[in-house]
Order: sequence, then structure tokens, then C-alpha cells
Amino acid sequence: MNIFLPVLYITLGLIGLLLLIMVIRTICNKPKIKIGETPILREDLDKEKIAKHISEAVQIPTISMVEEYKDNTQAFLNYHKWLEKTYPLLHKYAEKTLIADYSLIYHLKGKNAELKPACFLAHQDVVPATDEGWEEGCFSGKITDDDYIYGRGSQDMKGHMIALLEALEHLLAKNQEFERDIYLCFGHDEEPGTSFDGAPNIVKHLLENGVEMEFVIDEGGTMLDGSLLGVPATVALIGACEKGNCDIEISVHKAGGHASNPKRPTAVGLLTEAVSKIEKNPMPTRWTPMAKETFKTLAPYCKPLFKFIFTNRDIMSPALKKLFTVAAPMTNALVRTTFAPTMLWGATARNVIPYDAKANINTRILTGETIDDVVAYLKKLLGKKIDVNVIACTNPTPEADINHQAYKEIVQSINECFENVVVAPYPFIAATDARFYYPLTNNVFRFGPFINSIEDQNRIHGLNERISKNDMEKATQFFIRCLLNTCAKN
Repeated sequence: MNIFLPVLYITLGLIGLLLLIMVIRTICNKPKIKIGETPILREDLDKEKIAKHISEAVQIPTISMVEEYKDNTQAFLNYHKWLEKTYPLLHKYAEKTLIADYSLIYHLKGKNAELKPACFLAHQDVVPATDEGWEEGCFSGKITDDDYIYGRGSQDMKGHMIALLEALEHLLAKNQEFERDIYLCFGHDEEPGTSFDGAPNIVKHLLENGVEMEFVIDEGGTMLDGSLLGVPATVALIGACEKGNCDIEISVHKAGGHASNPKRPTAVGLLTEAVSKIEKNPMPTRWTPMAKETFKTLAPYCKPLFKFIFTNRDIMSPALKKLFTVAAPMTNALVRTTFAPTMLWGATARNVIPYDAKANINTRILTGETIDDVVAYLKKLLGKKIDVNVIACTNPTPEADINHQAYKEIVQSINECFENVVVAPYPFIAATDARFYYPLTNNVFRFGPFINSIEDQNRIHGLNERISKNDMEKATQFFIRCLLNTCAKN
């Protein structure tokens, strides 16, 4: 008993000292930029004209040319003609290059040839849609009384592309000159994930012509309600890297036959067990350097409890990672490689036991891991009866330098456009064309200047995709600021 008490007191004392240090760290963690201290800068824009243009853009059904839409070539040709008609100054001053028949490069020369160019990306293609279940036609471009424009691609990502083009056309109309060259690169096959004619061939063309970029900006990133992260403001997240994107096929080969005489276990039975095992046994959680930077940046702006947790993330790491895995799919994806079963194949008839059963596992690989790590993990988990084969894969991208001037200028542009906002870098959990551009520069960033509710985020690739007039006008304002801040300064 006499020995126990001193040990107890020492333990409690150490715990108290640790808590004191954590509290002091939290109190001293002050924001470098106060919310709202950056002046908002706005141009005089015609919101109705911008709305008309995004409406017209989504009426052209540029569905990715794969599978049953492989002959959808005319839509892309029509879209190119519409771009020429709608943005005459861009086509007057910029050199246009066609890549792989449908992808576009616009090159606008700046005054200072010693500066590396800026590169802005977007993709022309959209995912398929039919009118069934839509409040308005899926390619109607209908502008409703509540100022929304409906149509496939309005969010992903013609809204982004049209806002960028509106911004550049606006500046050209004002005779704005740029210091550095500007490249607009618009691929045509981003969505399928199995077609690589667009972005890779654009990059190949640029490399063959000796082009190096100062930075690249693509879709990705997001703006969301900061209360989800304990921040009493809008949070703007700039994607400074990207998870790997892989399709892995797991398969079972076993004797089949007539369904009236089943022999267990069947190929389908073994496959479903394997899929269940994958879902129940995810890869371990881990903090990447960029995820650490996300919460380091957000912590000073958080409410007290969140500020305490994020400031002391290193000390509270195990509990915080556990919380992230159960809090939401997005937070879980920030701290681990994820597996998502997406497709299943078995027999070609209902009364046949298949000889082969297969499943596709879409895998998003965390920075610091590779496809080899993932395959090794799955083979060990599933055993020798399950075959594991990689169908298509890109590994995680490098992490961009958030101390680079371009990143700082993107942050500045966001603060000059959006009120009550906190900006932070983060690891983008999906896939974009940006992953192909690293041969041109390591300064690859992703940001979409749209504040979408959870409801509207769920419309992307889904029913009733839409975008508001206000969001389109604000996104155009952002690209004006971004073009001026990154390309019009020495």
C-alpha cells in the first residue's frame, strides 16, 4: 500500500502536467490570418449572362465516349463550336490545339517569357443521365424560378469550366495583360477512369514542346460548412495531393453446373465471403503529412473542444483516428486506404452455378502506400483460393508545397472572394485529371470555388444535378481574382 500511493501520486501528477501542457498549447495556438480581415474584391459581372451560358453548356450532352456512348462524337464537336461562338476573345488571342480529336489546349501568351506558365484544367465530359427521376430534363439546362440551373455536368464540371472561361473572357474584354503564359487544358475523358486519351496526351504534347508549368489548378477541393469540423466559418479545402485510384478484381474459379445440384462452397459463396472480409478488415489508419497539415491549419480557428483536440493531435492520435473512422465516410477516407466493392459478375443465367465469380474493388490508396502494398495486404487477407488482379491503377500523387507562392495566391484569391472563410490544404480523396500533370510541375492544386450543401453534393453524378446563379457568379469572381493574383503580377 505504501508503495502504491507514491506511484499513484506520481502518475496523477504526470497526467496533470500533460493536461496543463496541452491546455497551454491550445491557448497559444493563434490564427495567422483573422477571419474576415481580407477585403472582398468584386468585378461588375452580368449574372444573367453567366447563367445563360452554363445553361447552354449543359444542353450539349458531352457524355464520355465509352461503352454504349462510344459514338457520342458529335456532342463534343458541337461543344467546341459553342465555345468558339461564346468566347470570341479567347479564340482571338489564344492559340488552340486539338489533342486526340476532342481534348483542347488554349495557350495565351504573357509578357514575360522568363516566367513559367500557369495551367488551369477542366474536363468537358460528363457521366450518363436519363430524364427518369429528374425534376427537370437531365440535359435541359432549365433555369428555374429559384435561380437554379439544372442539368448533368452543371456541377461536375461544366460549372467550373464555364466560370473559368467567363473570368478570362471578362479580363480580355478589359484589355488585361498577363505577365506569365496561361494554358487552359480541357480533357474529354476524365469520368470513365478507363479511358486515357485526353489528359495523358495533353501532357505528352506539352512535354514534347518543352513546356514546364509553374503550377496547375484543377477541380477538387471543396467548400463546406465548417461546423462539421468545429470551425464557425466556411472551410475552403485546397487539394494539395490526391489518393491513388485503382480497380482491383478479385475472382474465384471453381466447378460449376446446374443450380438444381449445388456443391458447396460455390464460387459465388466464396466470393461473397471474400467481399465481406474486405469490408470488415480495412487497412490500418495512418496520418499523412498533408492530413496533419489540414488540422494544424484549422486548429486555431476551431471552437474550444475541437481546438484542444486538433492542437494536440499528436498526443491524442489513436483516439482521433478511431473517431475519424466512425464519424463520416469522408473523415475515414482521410486516414486510410479504402475499399469499395462496386461490381459483381457470376453466371449468365439464373439457374447456372458459375465456374467463375468476380468482383471489382475500387481502391483509393493513401499517400505513403502503393498498389503493391494493397495487393500484398489483400492476398494475405483473402488467402490462396481468391485471385487478386490489378485492372487499372494510378498510385497516390506527391504532396504539393503549400509554401509555394501559387498556393499562397490561391488562398489570397479565396479570401478576396468569399466572406467568413478559413482556407486549409488537404489530401483530395477522389481522382482528377490533375494526377497526370506531375511531369510538368509538382505544384499541382485542386480547388472548386462552390459552396454546396450536403444535399447538392449528393446530386453530383446523381439525380437533379444543379447549380445556382449566385454560385456561378461567385465562382467567376474567384477565377478573376485567381488569374490576376497568379498571372498578372511580376
